Amino acid sequence: MTRKTEQIHRELNQLDGNVLTVYLNTNPRSEDWKIRLKNGLRKTEEYVAASNPEQVKEFKKICKKVDTTIKNNQVSFTNSLICFGSMKHLYIYHLQVPVENDFQWKVGPAKEQMETLMDKYSKSGVILLQRDKVTLLTSSLGELIHQTHYELDLEKEDWKQYKGLAYGSVFASSTNHRDKFDRRIRENQARWFKRIVPAIERYARNQKWKNTHLAGPAELTNEMKKQLNLNITGETTRNYSGKSAHAILERTVLAPGS
Repeated sequence: MTRKTEQIHRELNQLDGNVLTVYLNTNPRSEDWKIRLKNGLRKTEEYVAASNPEQVKEFKKICKKVDTTIKNNQVSFTNSLICFGSMKHLYIYHLQVPVENDFQWKVGPAKEQMETLMDKYSKSGVILLQRDKVTLLTSSLGELIHQTHYELDLEKEDWKQYKGLAYGSVFASSTNHRDKFDRRIRENQARWFKRIVPAIERYARNQKWKNTHLAGPAELTNEMKKQLNLNITGETTRNYSGKSAHAILERTVLAPGS
């Protein structure tokens, strides 16, 4: 469990009495969320008026607070949000993962979908492969929480770790030198991958990965799969050299069907 999920659990335990829960997709490149929010709150009020008319006054107070808070937080919009509002408390969480739009009014928070998301997008790892570079990304709820990078040192025939180094550094050399470099790596790929596997598995244990996604050219992901003793739940056979960590997460752990 990460600090964020611990905080969410702690805050949800403080909610009692009637709670208005809103799950809303909020693509920052579109304003469709405004219509969904307006219609969702209106239909929920109609439901409360029909089923529990004595609660309408309380609902309207909380509804106004929730509506205002969501609209005032547009600058923080990512892919979705979840908002829980009661008479005493209001919590809003902005997520990278998609949600099913949902509006509920009941005693206590409607946290089933939140718990499902926490389970589905719990600590996941992405192993990004190039012939001479390996990048390890850790995400939770679709957000990058840690990363580390390794680059092959041909002179020592071993891997160097670079914490915080931007992924996709350029190998500066002549074309002829690069061709010889690539040929040598191809000939020894399996052996050199074998040398970094213990470091990858140790990192996965320390970060408590539940799932692992491999990304990179097919010949590299296939070779790495043979050697890793991890729960491989996804594979993307494309070269993501030079892509940002966020872009890589969108195409791996956050991609539909992952």
